[in-house]
Amino acid sequence: MSGDRSPARDAGPRGFLRHFRRDRFTGQLAIGLAGVLCVSALVYGVGTASAKYRLADVGAWLNASAKGLVVHANGLAGKVDGKAAVVPQMRGHHIKVVQDGTTVLLVDTDTGVVSRIDPSQLKITTSRAAGGAGLQVLAGSGTAYTIDSVKGLVQRIDPVSLAPIGPSATLTAPLGQAGIDGEGSLWVPVPQNGQVVPVRNGRPAAPVTAGRAGDRLALTVAAGTPVIVDSTTAAALVVRPEGVQRVTLPAQVSQAADGVRVPPVADGQIVPMLGVGGSLYLLDTGAGRVESVALRVPHHAFEAPHVLGPRVYLPDRTAGRLLVFNTDKGAWEAPITASRPGGTIEVITRDHMLWVNDPDGSTALALDPNGAIRHVQKYADHVPGGNRRPIPVRADPGNGNGNRNGGGPGHGGDDPVPPPGQPPRPPAKQDPTAPDPPTPIASGDNGSIKVRFTPAVQPQGVYPVGRFVLLGADDQPVKGATPAQFPGTAQSGTFTVDGLKCDGTTHRFKVAAEYKGKNRRTAYSSSGVVGATACTAPGPPTALSATGVNHGAQLTWAKAAGYDVTYVIESPAGTASTTGTSKTITGLTNNTTSQITVTSHNGAGDSTPVSTTVNLAYPTKQIKNQNNGQTNTIIRPGPSASGENGKIPKDVYITMTVVCQAKGDSFHDPESNTTSSVWDQVQTQYGNGYLSDTLVATSKGAYPASGLYECE
Repeated sequence: MSGDRSPARDAGPRGFLRHFRRDRFTGQLAIGLAGVLCVSALVYGVGTASAKYRLADVGAWLNASAKGLVVHANGLAGKVDGKAAVVPQMRGHHIKVVQDGTTVLLVDTDTGVVSRIDPSQLKITTSRAAGGAGLQVLAGSGTAYTIDSVKGLVQRIDPVSLAPIGPSATLTAPLGQAGIDGEGSLWVPVPQNGQVVPVRNGRPAAPVTAGRAGDRLALTVAAGTPVIVDSTTAAALVVRPEGVQRVTLPAQVSQAADGVRVPPVADGQIVPMLGVGGSLYLLDTGAGRVESVALRVPHHAFEAPHVLGPRVYLPDRTAGRLLVFNTDKGAWEAPITASRPGGTIEVITRDHMLWVNDPDGSTALALDPNGAIRHVQKYADHVPGGNRRPIPVRADPGNGNGNRNGGGPGHGGDDPVPPPGQPPRPPAKQDPTAPDPPTPIASGDNGSIKVRFTPAVQPQGVYPVGRFVLLGADDQPVKGATPAQFPGTAQSGTFTVDGLKCDGTTHRFKVAAEYKGKNRRTAYSSSGVVGATACTAPGPPTALSATGVNHGAQLTWAKAAGYDVTYVIESPAGTASTTGTSKTITGLTNNTTSQITVTSHNGAGDSTPVSTTVNLAYPTKQIKNQNNGQTNTIIRPGPSASGENGKIPKDVYITMTVVCQAKGDSFHDPESNTTSSVWDQVQTQYGNGYLSDTLVATSKGAYPASGLYECE
């Protein structure tokens, strides 16, 4: 974010900086840092106007509203290297910080005022009203946009002057949370139409149909690629330049009344989704695989999960901590304290790092892909920037629903967030002496479901676990699971259920800790439900080729990776399918070029389509005329014995260009005593037109003749 770099900055940490250089795929959405900031005070400037400050290349702006500051933290050092003082005069307003490279914008989403901070001077350089309540502002890849979600207005702006660039575009309101992909295209969900509209250089392009009108749509940008989640139909669309891949999600996704929660950006190909009851779903956009993870923390309020490296971080606002799931190990790790119980947890994925901040707290966290944590002291002294100013004590803490806490519980339950300082409500068990249940993870492949589990660390005073068993959603043991059980001392295990159809059905399971309870009766301590389809979305077909035939094409391709794959062929003639690796399609228009796509499909979804073209230009042939010994051969303007475009003199035999064949009037040739309704379109030195097929030495017996196409 700094200006010119001195040679000293290239030494030491510079190599590390290059490794974690600014990723154009991250930080491209309007990452909100809700806080009590004062735009009007910033407009007049803070700090020293003549000073030039250098901020770390790998860093983030964090809200430090408890002392009226916005600070910039160095992610590699875990220290603050810049600050700007603000005065909270606009009480109750929601303020967000949008940051991408040297673009740092403050957005008052209640009034629509946008202001730009110059990171080199730590002062506001520009400010203007850009919309109304609910305004979105996004910046990435050198471009910036404002989106009035209520009015449906999309406007490209200059990220420095904030001035509009070109006319605005109007989409059907209300609009969903938008994002900017790795190429600088804006993607705007339009739920009323069931579409997501790409906007390039300020102009809407052809929309992508994501679902039906009114479906609950959510957008995230994973490694620069837009991913659309349709919670209504439990499907995800991965939008790649070569086409759209569709992945079927577990059916429970559709149970989220407001739709699953997704992060605005994901650092890699894994997209985490939060469903009802704290259920966690992990979509691998590269493999087309979905894992379902059970989480039993009832009555807790969660925010959208985030992913960095192999770990998924789930903000638990009720407990004021991050729950950490290690995808490599398939297990939950020790939670990380992030804020006071019931407080705000702001999470930002930026520069291959995860930033966690409580605006009212004094410490923020910077996590790297290896899970290492750096504690950032936001109020360190001797930091460049504006002077601190006292903030009046707020009489009403807002009961956790002020201008930072997001207005209520998340998808984890319906209980309100407890006031600050009170401990979170613990998970309740019907039998306090029952052991805690294990954590299962379900995924499907090749006609089977695998359910991995990790046992819980058991508290004192509970019955010992005798064994772990696999149950269905109806709490009945699953017949045919292998192995049938794991001993109670197992540190982990995987159940496999084979012989399932890849038809899109979500198979649901629980893993239970079996124990002997009161009166030595067998009882189960069951996990939450996990679900998966019995396969993964297939890969695309390869080596697609098309050879033209009359009104059609002969297609061949190599087998796609996947289980129980059907290939869907789309062309101007319609849709066809096959389970093989070849197909002849008909119904194409001759003498034109047609595009054909082949998509792999199974019950888990579709691959990215593969396209090719086939050119059905007429395959002309050189053929002689015949039966011209009694009279001149008249060249007709059409396929009938009327009109004249020229004539071949009697007894003259020439080699003609035969373009194509057509059906027309029946014609009888007395010389050969043959009759035909087939006419040949010819090109000769005596004129161009049609001759009866009785007068041309074509191969007979088929229509069109061998090597020729039918005339359009």
